[in-house]
Amino acid sequence: MISRKSKSKKVYENLKRRIVNNLLKPLQPLNERVLAQELRISKTPVREALQQLEKEGFVENVPNKGFFVSRISVHDIREIFEVREILECRAASLAALRADREKLINIRKKHESIEFQNGKNPQSLLKAGDQIHTYIFESLGNNRLLAIYKTLQDHVARIRIYFVNQFDQKRLDASSDEHKEILEALIAQDASRAEEAMRTHLRNAMEHIKRLI
Repeated sequence: MISRKSKSKKVYENLKRRIVNNLLKPLQPLNERVLAQELRISKTPVREALQQLEKEGFVENVPNKGFFVSRISVHDIREIFEVREILECRAASLAALRADREKLINIRKKHESIEFQNGKNPQSLLKAGDQIHTYIFESLGNNRLLAIYKTLQDHVARIRIYFVNQFDQKRLDASSDEHKEILEALIAQDASRAEEAMRTHLRNAMEHIKRLI
């Protein structure tokens, strides 16, 4: 028999996936009864999942109205990228001293291959960039920090998917160049260069997304 906790986790994962992938749109209502019927489950696990998603910022609970998918505003983007800058710039600095240099060289080769083969495909280029960011955190060997980053990255993925059709090739090319600079700094084991390269990339990414709203 599946426990209530397991049911709640499954509902949570289902809803989070749909929110991140923009299958559930910003400000779309999330009715407990309707979701319970759709997922063929009782309302309690649905409510628990919605409460967890609210804590993580994917859902809003409006008094006397119920749960809604959280909006994506300039304020939200600014907050998310501020947290990213605090975490990722320091992580890049540490990774320059701790990361496996051979692994970084292989990541660079893979990134260049993806760029060559899929230079006009936004999803492929953005996914390649994500792998660089994720490896930086994985290389630090801090599981708690990695878990925090992955939750943050879900918000970033949601924002990106929401705006992806508005990304122009100029920004995609610039982002690819910025990722290469981050990799070069890491390979050179230059902590200050890696930190600054990450800061430049994050600020450019934030400004581009803000212009799309």
